[in-house]
Amino acid sequence: MIAREAAFAIVLFSALTLCAGEVTYRTDGGNEKLPWFQLKAGEFPPEGSAHYISGELIGVDHINRAGVLRPDRNDSQRTDDYDKASPFTLLPYGSITYHGAPAEMRDIPIGTHLHGQFYIEEKVDKNGKGAFNRCLKLEDDFSFFQRQQRAWRVESVQLDKNKLNVIGVGPGDKVDAKPTAFVINAATRIWKGRAIGTLADVAAGQRVLINLTVCTLKGPGRCTDIWIDEESQKVATAQQVEIHRLFQREHGLACWIDEVDNKESIVTVTLFGGFDPKLKEDFPLKMSVAAAVAEENLRTYDQINDTMRGPILEILEVPVLPGSSGIRLKFKVNTLLEGYRPKRFLRLFSGKWKVDDIPKEERLYPF
Repeated sequence: MIAREAAFAIVLFSALTLCAGEVTYRTDGGNEKLPWFQLKAGEFPPEGSAHYISGELIGVDHINRAGVLRPDRNDSQRTDDYDKASPFTLLPYGSITYHGAPAEMRDIPIGTHLHGQFYIEEKVDKNGKGAFNRCLKLEDDFSFFQRQQRAWRVESVQLDKNKLNVIGVGPGDKVDAKPTAFVINAATRIWKGRAIGTLADVAAGQRVLINLTVCTLKGPGRCTDIWIDEESQKVATAQQVEIHRLFQREHGLACWIDEVDNKESIVTVTLFGGFDPKLKEDFPLKMSVAAAVAEENLRTYDQINDTMRGPILEILEVPVLPGSSGIRLKFKVNTLLEGYRPKRFLRLFSGKWKVDDIPKEERLYPF
């Protein structure tokens, strides 16, 4: 049910994109004879060019921003390919939303059902076929439905049968044509206000957000978490926002280098999207920043010593594209490091943040 609704939304968006102008690459629901969009180094992809895939997170390499999905079953797959593990890596500008807030791979529990936007691998066969293993965006069910202003309305609770009967409700109280029956059990976490509830707190008429697991493998899915009121949903989001802000202040905002003026030692960067907007307030004009060299997985070498500092000279607004924040900064440093080259990656620290050590396993120089 979830996969079909999401696929419909992607098809509708693709159709609107096609109407707005000619597309020379394949999109979900578009011309199957066209090749899938191929990413280019140093360029953000166009809107609507990604391929939608949903599935359960079954493996995580949080240090290298990678993981493994068990894709949801759908009619485009052969039955022999059902539940086949699908490894992926987050793009440098790829982002995650969890509980309605920015997140990292480390924040997502194994077994969480996710909705993703993917691009095909760099090397494809002569027929243009390859794995969709380059991830632009991941969202849990909570975030996916909240972003679409959708929720589940509880129709009935059958505790004796471990069933939660719900129906999807969208903007304008538009109701889905058919109800859905999810599995609930003693392991399901119920969130009520600022406290932990029980299954007895779930009642007909409530508009809830749900996180799921084992979708399509065992029917529509099993509920891992249910937020039964608006307050509990806001609490979940607020907590995740703080987790995200702490991580960014310790690791720096990610960006890539657009230009380097070698004579004046001026570096121009574009900040990647997916971070909490409040963090922008820590990067005003003339604020000193520290720039740590990073690789494509956004790991730094030695962020305490491998950084140069200097003031922000200019803040520019550029078009917001998938992966881009639309914010471009120019800053001056005393010395240009080897890694300060166009199309390379940096982590930026505001002068308000302490550039501190990080765990050895996260460093590219693990000394």
